[in-house]
Amino acid sequence: MNAGSRTYSIKDLENFCGIKAHTIRMWEKRYGILTPERSDSNIRHYTEEELKKLITIAILNRNGLKISKIARLNDTDLLHEVLKTGEVDLMSDGSFKPGDLIMSALRFSEAEFREKLSRIVAEKGLTEAYLQVFYPLIQKAHALWLTDCISKPQEQFIRHIINTILTYEDMALDTPAGGKSAAIINLSDNECDNNLVFLKYLIRKKGYDVVFTEGTLSADDIRGIHSVRPFTVLALNLPSSEPDEEVREFCSELAKELNLKKILVLGRYDGKNSWTNGKTKAVSSPSYLPDWADSL
Repeated sequence: MNAGSRTYSIKDLENFCGIKAHTIRMWEKRYGILTPERSDSNIRHYTEEELKKLITIAILNRNGLKISKIARLNDTDLLHEVLKTGEVDLMSDGSFKPGDLIMSALRFSEAEFREKLSRIVAEKGLTEAYLQVFYPLIQKAHALWLTDCISKPQEQFIRHIINTILTYEDMALDTPAGGKSAAIINLSDNECDNNLVFLKYLIRKKGYDVVFTEGTLSADDIRGIHSVRPFTVLALNLPSSEPDEEVREFCSELAKELNLKKILVLGRYDGKNSWTNGKTKAVSSPSYLPDWADSL
């Protein structure tokens, strides 16, 4: 990435959006969703507006909208659709008022912002605080960044403070040593890190020792971790652009090879409930995570 001119490479887009570079190239060629400039050596360079557009497309695709339909939407309709997606989460608790919280974040007032969020945890407990306030706040901040209402540092500040609160609550849990083991593996982007830390907290509450490294790993790392510390429960965050059939086959092979009892696939829309069979379940929203963790 060239910070001076605020352009991004295709690898930057892959890291931000969780969409593989080859998929981005295919979408460009087939649907014309992005029009990058090219260097003399034919290397793609993307503007921040194109980055925001691809993030918007990734959100909609993750929520079940097919790329062929998304490609027919203009920029205004894209933002309208992604704001509607955020509004579903924001309306899950009628008492949630994001304005006051966001104003603290816009001033980078860490002590004030952290104190307000900690008070919500004390009142609601971490699970309800995350589902009713923290996650909707992250969604709202993301939408505000996409519409140029807040800066990227302000949006990242919100996610960072929420992450530290989740981590603190997770570390406060007392998990028995030598008990049941689980692993959380991120094969996609880092935008969902807070959902994964929240899931780690939920699984540890059920008495599991959880392996989670943060950052993006590869499929081979799953086997590498299992060889060092065997686990029976696996949660995977996967790019929404990966075909469902390939993901189902991949999970089936892992379950047999590693003798897994349960696999959870995050970031995967399950409109027809086709994933809820056997050992594997897919979810597209953190609202499903507490029930899945309770089933362990």
